[in-house]
Parts: sequence; structure tokens; C-alpha cells
Amino acid sequence: MKKTIFIALFACFASQIFAQFRYDGGDQTLFNRSHRVGFFVSPIVEYSDFKNDLTTATGGGIGLVAGDFFIGGYGLGTTDYGRILNEDFNQLDMGHGGFWVGFVAPQHEVVHFFSTVKAGWGAVNIQFDGNEPDYEDTFFAVTPEAGIEVNVFRWFRIGGAVGYRFMNGLSDTPSFDTKDFQTMTASITFRIGGFGRRHDRWND
Repeated sequence: MKKTIFIALFACFASQIFAQFRYDGGDQTLFNRSHRVGFFVSPIVEYSDFKNDLTTATGGGIGLVAGDFFIGGYGLGTTDYGRILNEDFNQLDMGHGGFWVGFVAPQHEVVHFFSTVKAGWGAVNIQFDGNEPDYEDTFFAVTPEAGIEVNVFRWFRIGGAVGYRFMNGLSDTPSFDTKDFQTMTASITFRIGGFGRRHDRWND
């Protein structure tokens, strides 16, 4: 199931990239359709499942716009794990951050497709009730996403996406399985900044 979700998201991402390749008598490049350049900051809210309950993580990112692509960084931290913990848990915190890359097209239209991949490092810290020692471990996470974005103003865009969080590095404990952290995600991003102007070589 995880492989199927990952392949579907990757295929969607790849198809949008190759759709931009048009022949103009010269070399085809990734960035030859639109020569826009810009920069943005982005508050991020991410929802995911942990032990069959909804959890929320908040954070933000920054990115440099280059044509239909952007590259930057992100950081996310949980905000409400304490609400869902059972009698074995006193407190659980998780955060991660790293690289953030994305593809957005056709971004000159009010509603358009976008896909991103977040890849970063993080840590989990759990305080248990009783005699069990506290748990702390690090991990590496990759989260591919695909969704729809809306241009509200020239400087403000809102996007919603679904994805899947893949994780590596955590050790199991008697109280939880590390697979509990690998799950579907849903995110809302608010991109604020200057996204450049569209200068196409071809007519749409």
C-alpha cells in the first residue's frame, strides 16, 4: 500500500514536469517555459494520524522560486499529541525539518496543481508514566505531496495537499510501533511573497 501511494504521487509529479517540455528548435530544459524568479515564506499546518486519532503539526518554510519550481527549507513540530495519549504516555513531542522542493504549474492560473517533497531530520521524545524509562530517538523523514493551490492575491497563495510520511531510524518500544508514525498526511500551506511574473515563449 505504501509503495502504491508513493508511486502514484511520484507519477503525478513526473507527469507535470514532462508536460512542460515543448520543442522550440533548441534544447529542452526544465526551466525554459517560464522565466519567473521569486521568494516566499510559508506558514504550514499538517494533519496526520497517530494510533487512529488526528494529530496536528505546525511550522513553516521558505523557498526560492525558479520558473515553475521552488527549493527551500521547512520545519514542523507537533502541537497536540498530549490530547490523544493513552494511560501509558505522559507527553510525546516530535519535530523535523530539512529540505523542501516543489513544482507548481500552471501557476499563472487562479487554481493550479502543485506537488512537493519534504525531506528532513527530526527527533521523537516520549515521557512515560510509571517505571518505564523515557524514550528519545532520531529519524529521517520523506513526505511527497500533491494538491491544489489557489492564487488569492499576487502575493498570497493557499494550497491544500495530501501525502504520505515515510520514516527511517526509529526503534520500537513495548508501548508503540514505529509504523504508527508512518502515515497519510494532509497539509495546508500559506505562501506569502513575490512569485515573479510569467514570461512564456509560447502561447497557452
